[in-house]
Amino acid sequence: MLRIATNLLDVPAEVIADIYRHRWTIELFFRFFKHVLGCRHLLSTHPKGIEIQAYCAIIACLLISLWTGRKPTLRSYEMICLYFAGWASLEELLDHISKLKSEET
Repeated sequence: MLRIATNLLDVPAEVIADIYRHRWTIELFFRFFKHVLGCRHLLSTHPKGIEIQAYCAIIACLLISLWTGRKPTLRSYEMICLYFAGWASLEELLDHISKLKSEET
């Protein structure tokens, strides 16, 4: 049993449950967006800047997923960032990716 407090007294319980489920999905997306994709802070306060940052993060997520064949993790994202910053070699990055692919099988 789940109890949800609300001030929407004229809305059926099924609709309230559906609203809560959608809200929880959005919360999970933002957790993923902040923690896995490293978007803890917005780089701009302008709506277009925020939109660009969100699109870039989503594109990066999709590219990591295509490259690794798995759901992106914080470690994969960090390894790619280290590579682009010059702190990890291409060999280290490819080794990390190959370990992910071998764990899958």
